[in-house]
Amino acid sequence: MRWSLWMGAVMVSAWMRAAAAEPALSEAELRLRIQSVLVPSPYRLSPAARRGTVRYRLAERDAAANWAWPQTGEQNAVRTSDGLELTVCKDCGREPAPDAAALRRYRAPTPWLQSKDPAVASFARAAGVGSVDTRMRRLVKAVQAQLSGPVVYSGYRSAREALQRREGDCTEYALLLAAAARSRRIPARVVGGMAYGSRFVGRAHAFGPHMWVQAWNGERWISYDAGLGEFDAGHLALAVGDGDPESLRGVMAALAGLRIDDAAGLLPEQRAAD
Repeated sequence: MRWSLWMGAVMVSAWMRAAAAEPALSEAELRLRIQSVLVPSPYRLSPAARRGTVRYRLAERDAAANWAWPQTGEQNAVRTSDGLELTVCKDCGREPAPDAAALRRYRAPTPWLQSKDPAVASFARAAGVGSVDTRMRRLVKAVQAQLSGPVVYSGYRSAREALQRREGDCTEYALLLAAAARSRRIPARVVGGMAYGSRFVGRAHAFGPHMWVQAWNGERWISYDAGLGEFDAGHLALAVGDGDPESLRGVMAALAGLRIDDAAGLLPEQRAAD
């Protein structure tokens, strides 16, 4: 899926209405609201760089200053005297393995991830058989094919609603993907954060609000992004949970208080030295 007005527009309006019961905004109001929370990138991040490892140095103010950045299998967050340092890649995080209770939680249905709903369970059969990675990639394609309807600038739809309406943005893509994974007994969680776009709502090289999914493969959590197609080092995670609106409370305020001062691609030998 390409970065454009609709992707961030629905994300911003849906997150804000979900957290604060804000009424629907016009397209012009949405554009201004999105631009207010975009985080400019200090450099152009090429696709090749994002396929590797990127280390970010961020300055934080206001709500962002006390934000509890998650440690994941793909993101290592460290606060230093110079600010927050985030290292992002496909396997450079240091998150501890979940216990049995956490895995049960991430397999269970919720009001937003109705994994036991008959329609969701039927849809999830597209996963087929194979490794977790093979099944998740099949589900990503199934979600992309299913949510092919018109894009609307309203709502925060649950997985079941997204499946029925056949429409949505990265919010609904993530919720349906997570629900389908849980329906196949794959532990899955929803990530809210920001992702890099070379062109986004009239701004070049900026990070905008985004959502994706992490699945447990028996060894670590792996990210899958039905909205953008692939996870890469241009994804910065701010919140991890079940995809309910409450889990996103404060994310938009934290985004507004961020500044990326540096973003540098790391070579394998640089990673090994850390």
